[in-house]
Amino acid sequence: MSLPTPTSAGFVTQLNAFDPQALVLALQEGFLEHVQLQPGRFGGQIVHSISTQCRTDWGQYNLALLARGDLSRQWLSVGIFLQGQDSWRVQGKALRNGDLVVYAPGSDMCISLPPQAQWMGVQIPMARLQALGFEMPQGLSALHLPGELSAESATRLAELSCVLGPDRLQAPGSAVMEQAHEQLVQVIWHELARRWHHPTPHSITQLQTRERLVESVQNWCEDHSAAPLRIDALCQDMGVPVWELERAFQHTYGMAPQRLITLQRLAKARRALLTQNASVTDIAMGHGFWHLGRFAVLYKNYFGESPSRTSRCASAAQA
Repeated sequence: MSLPTPTSAGFVTQLNAFDPQALVLALQEGFLEHVQLQPGRFGGQIVHSISTQCRTDWGQYNLALLARGDLSRQWLSVGIFLQGQDSWRVQGKALRNGDLVVYAPGSDMCISLPPQAQWMGVQIPMARLQALGFEMPQGLSALHLPGELSAESATRLAELSCVLGPDRLQAPGSAVMEQAHEQLVQVIWHELARRWHHPTPHSITQLQTRERLVESVQNWCEDHSAAPLRIDALCQDMGVPVWELERAFQHTYGMAPQRLITLQRLAKARRALLTQNASVTDIAMGHGFWHLGRFAVLYKNYFGESPSRTSRCASAAQA
């Protein structure tokens, strides 16, 4: 991984391995936790840019990832899903390439990205959208706006990729960046106007109920992070039947709770190996992996190297 390189208009985060510590920088003025969902050697790039018009993060990853975290409280965030080999899953809803999502300021984002994903996150001042009549419905963390990009929008985004995205050849100056951002927000206005709708109160209530359950499970897992994962103990402590738990996780994340929680623990163990001066055994057991042989196999399968190698490389880099 190369460190972010400041320019007059932004910087680039280049990722040559799955590094949760670096990936928390994936969205400006927000904190995102990333979990690798697919075995293999991870690679990616995120191009960040800032102007008076908006802030953009244009990224691409080769493997499937889950991103969870808090978004900016001052800016409204718009996600554009440009391409991927499978469906995207956002706040418990399966979406397709070309779909948009508008996030309320300060909301919790939960998104599963498919393999070979290319995406764009655009942060815009609330006043600019409100002036055009776009008001986020009360009580909703995210508004899904499905549909294909118009031919005009797709062409304009392809052109802007050479300035704002992974296809850019050089860092643009501030004047070029301002012009590119103005063109980008005009694309967003056009797409929002084509798709905008207000969800029903029933759909908002359903989403809020599922989000509360999933959040409660995540909090329980944080409180029991050093213990081996037992779904029966989780259900008993929370008073939730296992079928309800499975249904909520399948709908929200597209996978069973046991698998997701295990992958989250693997990601946190990798972060600890990269940043803490502790033994592999202590880190593994501190994240609920009491069977060290199984931990080593899982870890190498997902990250392409043994936990001991990660620890050695991190120690050498810090020396």
